[in-house]
This record gives sequence, C-alpha cells and structure tokens, in this order.
Amino acid sequence: MAVAPYQPQGLIAEQADGNILLSWNASLSATSYDIQRSLDGVNFTPLISVGVVTQYVDPFPNTGIQYWYQIAAVNAFGASPYSNPASTIAAPPGEMSLYELRLRAQQTADRVNSNFVETNEWNAFLRLAMYELYDLLITTFDDYNIAPPVFINTNGTTFQYDLPSGTNYLGGILGGLSGNPASRFYKLSGIDLGVNTSNNAWVTLRNFDWIDRNNYVYPNSTSTIYGVYNMRYRLMGTKLNLIPTPAGNQQLRLWYAPVLPALLKDTDLTTIGYSGWLRYPIVRAAKYALDKEEGSDTSKLDAEILFLKKRIEESAASRDQGDAPTISDTRRDAIYGGNGWGSANGGR
Repeated sequence: MAVAPYQPQGLIAEQADGNILLSWNASLSATSYDIQRSLDGVNFTPLISVGVVTQYVDPFPNTGIQYWYQIAAVNAFGASPYSNPASTIAAPPGEMSLYELRLRAQQTADRVNSNFVETNEWNAFLRLAMYELYDLLITTFDDYNIAPPVFINTNGTTFQYDLPSGTNYLGGILGGLSGNPASRFYKLSGIDLGVNTSNNAWVTLRNFDWIDRNNYVYPNSTSTIYGVYNMRYRLMGTKLNLIPTPAGNQQLRLWYAPVLPALLKDTDLTTIGYSGWLRYPIVRAAKYALDKEEGSDTSKLDAEILFLKKRIEESAASRDQGDAPTISDTRRDAIYGGNGWGSANGGR
C-alpha cells in the first residue's frame, strides 16, 4: 500500500563557518523534504523544500541568534510528521558560540548526555580555557589583538597613572572629556614616551627591575639624543608607575591587549579571530571536565593540548619568514638596500 514517508530521524544542526549545516537520516520512499525554521522553537515558518538529500546548508543567517529547525519527508502520497527540532547558533567564520563550544567540549569528553558536569560548570571551564588560549596567543604573537593605543598627558608631578578600566579613557585619553571609552586593560604590550610635542617623536620605555628601583632617578648620566633620560615603568595592580617622574607636557602612549569578552549566554560569540585555534579551549575544557571524574584517562587530551600549543608557537615563529615579494631588481638603489640600477647590476 502506498503511504506517506515516515517521520525523519536524527536531525542535527551544526555551526559551519557562518552557515548552519542540517543533517538527517533518509526516510524511506521520500522524494523531497520540507524544512522549517524558528526563532523560538515553537513558531516555525517554511524555509525551503529540497530533493532526495540528507543535508542542507542554511547560508549566512544572522550571527549570534539561536535558530531551531524541523523537517518533514514528502512523496506523492503526502507528508510525514515533522521531525524533532534541532537547534544551533550561527557564528562568523572561524568563531563559535558558547552553545557550540560547550557541545564540542562535551563531544570531545564523550559526555554529551552526562549530568555529572552541569552546564554552568562547562561554561566556567570554557571561559577559563578561552583565557588560557588568549594568554598563549598574546605570549607567542606579541602584537596579538592589540587595542588602539591610549594616551596619558603628564603634568610634571604625577608618577602613578590609572590603567584603562573601560570608562576612564574617553576618546582614548586619560581624563578625556568626549568620545568612546577605551577598552578595559588586560596585558601591557609596550609604552612609548613622547619626546617632542611638535613632531610626535617617540622613544620606547622599558620595565624596571624592582630590585633596582632606586637607580632610575635624576641625575642620570645616560640620555637619548633628544635629551630624555632613561625613564622606566612598572605595572602595580591597576596603576602604571614611572621612575623618575616625567616632566609636564609630555605624553605617554600605551599599547595593550584588552580583556577578552566573557562568554555568558549561549548566543555569545568568541572573538579570537583565527579558525582552528578554538580547538584548544574545547580540548582544555574537556580535560577539566574529565579531571572532575576521578580515574578518567586524559592522556589523549593531554597529548592534543601539547600538539595545539606547538602548532600555535610554530605559527607565530614562521608568520614573518621570507622577504617581501619583488617583481624586478631594476629599480633598487644600493644606498637604500638594493643592488643598484639597471640590468648591469642584476636587473631582470
């Protein structure tokens, strides 16, 4: 007897670099599938009808929004009931939502349906693992994720200044009166001292050794060609300390990595920015979860964590190798690092 297809089974929705990939098990005698989408998991609207396939890519839905999907199998005799809904959250290419990170970590630990580790614990493990990755990237790529620099105008009497808190550097200037506040400070990358207010010349400041803190005072016999003495800095809590006290009308330029946005809701998205590196927090969170279960074997996870660290370090070490591409040597001057002019000097 000819009948409509059975209800489709095994519907899965996955993030796929800005898309959402739907997969399901084939229904016997189906000639097409009707796909519906929802923003609340209750009210569904038709999305598309597809042929005899078991996958569909929903291209570039809005990122950071949770979507639900359901499908029905169709043939000439009717349509099946809709499948159980499946849900995921779209993210930009190379990034993931907290929802997706948690699912991947649970799959890596083989604990998808286990309640031994609660959702809030998984989320906490992932936030911790994300900062481990962030620290690793900042350490290996010393200019990684650097915020726009912020500026401090010295007054001749102050040697201690506040670091950016997310509110106190309006327009990127400490004590500024307008503009958006600079991002909250996490780790310092470097400090420059302006040595000439008219032409914006800068010298790089160095951190001072605590044991030698009283050596960096006037008079100091060593100076730059601009007449600037060897000023040093040190971070102390939320403060920047300078020795000796800078003169008035000088400017400090701070380069720093901002805090990593916290993943609090399932729809929150990562901001690491490089595809592939998010495997690190996934594996690290899986290890945290299994460490909670006494006797769990985490040797494979330990090995993968070491591999991922090495991969990041090798990527940082090799990213600037090689010379800039050159089409021809015929317009290179020896004075400026070339081999001279014309074919007689190696031109092609």
